[in-house]
Amino acid sequence: MGKENIFSESDFVFFIGLIKKAGEKALFLQKTGLDVQRKDDRTIVTDADFLIQALLISEISAQYPDFIFVHEENFNTDERLITDETITVIIDPIDGTAMFSMHLPIWCISIGIFKGFEPLYGFVYSPGSDMLFHTDNENSYLNSNRLIVDKNIPIDSETNIFCSSEMDFSRIKFPGKIRNLGSTALHACLTADNKRNRLLAFTGKSFLWDWAGAIPVIRKAGGNIKYLNGADIDIKGIIDNGYALEDYAVIYNSDDFELIKGIFNKIA
Repeated sequence: MGKENIFSESDFVFFIGLIKKAGEKALFLQKTGLDVQRKDDRTIVTDADFLIQALLISEISAQYPDFIFVHEENFNTDERLITDETITVIIDPIDGTAMFSMHLPIWCISIGIFKGFEPLYGFVYSPGSDMLFHTDNENSYLNSNRLIVDKNIPIDSETNIFCSSEMDFSRIKFPGKIRNLGSTALHACLTADNKRNRLLAFTGKSFLWDWAGAIPVIRKAGGNIKYLNGADIDIKGIIDNGYALEDYAVIYNSDDFELIKGIFNKIA
């Protein structure tokens, strides 16, 4: 198989089944009680983050022993595991942990599959929102329905944009709604569903695992992703930067990048 088609139908069935299993376990843990802690950087982490991450790594490594893993919890960001030939599974076990710890539904489990430094496949599941985004070799889907972005949505009072929480919303000049839901991967994937949700763009920073599952979903749905400065996303550069994005990334549904840049460039 070619570089862009390393998975067959049975692989997609496996990953969809696994992320659903992990999602239902995480939802059960959220409903039945959580041990909430703080990391060294004072961000929230729960026992579910560790349990779901361990579940995913265990079952994927049993099925694919040659795959390597990059993951959010207890990962050494000084490690440089990815080469041009590796197949890497990049996991965020609970993206939106703060919302998860508040017993709110806006969170997801994110899995990205990379060949070398190229994002190939994405699986992003939000059980609380009943949304499963995934890709196959050609397309992106939400709950098995194909996603194709609308690049000509009107910009008016009902158009939405999403921003990460550290941004100064008051400086954005935009006629529509400005929102933050608390989950990078879910924000990003929702951008591919803009025929229903009127979503024009999302911008944020954070780490590779926050974006890894969503990038293939966006690209195969026909959406765009760049850094806000106009540069293309460079996965190797992110890894060399300790797995942190080098600038604000922006996912957008428009053929006019300057329009999008003009909305956000005063807040980054």
